[in-house]
Amino acid sequence: MHNRSRPSRRVMSRTLLLGALVGAWTIGAVPGHATATEAHAENAGIFTMQIPEDGSDIAGGRAVIVVDKPIEEVLPIVLDYANYVQFMPNFTKSRVLAQRGSRAMVYMEVSVAKGMYTLYGQLNLAEGPQDGESRIVEGRLLEGNIDAFNASFKLTPVDGGARTEIDFKIYFDPDIPLPSSVFSRENERAAGRTVRALRARVAETPGDSV
Repeated sequence: MHNRSRPSRRVMSRTLLLGALVGAWTIGAVPGHATATEAHAENAGIFTMQIPEDGSDIAGGRAVIVVDKPIEEVLPIVLDYANYVQFMPNFTKSRVLAQRGSRAMVYMEVSVAKGMYTLYGQLNLAEGPQDGESRIVEGRLLEGNIDAFNASFKLTPVDGGARTEIDFKIYFDPDIPLPSSVFSRENERAAGRTVRALRARVAETPGDSV
């Protein structure tokens, strides 16, 4: 009989990797030796929360931020699926398998634990119907070595179009016997890391290059 109060080493190892795994689309972690001041600066203006997911005890994560670029400069970065590997630090591959317009089938890999583990997934990514002035890009897992994953970016022009609000949501369910609160927290953290990484990418992209 197994003692459920002492998870197996394999389960504990998978738990330690969740911070990277739930970011299988989007991880942009704060450097491990960042000072409290640096961490505060990186998280400034980012609002995160947990959101209920129908039919699941695990909550999704949501993060909202406003960046100092118009939506015309932010949207192309979100739609540039092949180059996610360029600004999401843990990504080792982001390869477009097939694409028509903004709809694409994309294979992605993320390396964790200093390259000891590779997590992968084939995703369906596409821009959905426009919601007023907002543009929405959604991603859903088709197959891979993770169990459930979906995410979305909602981009909305603010301040007369001079800036863009990024509203990002992510839901990940690893389907292993640990408290749902563990994974709910990781979903929220992954959402915050995602918008932080996107903000940095937007800031370093010259406006005339779009």
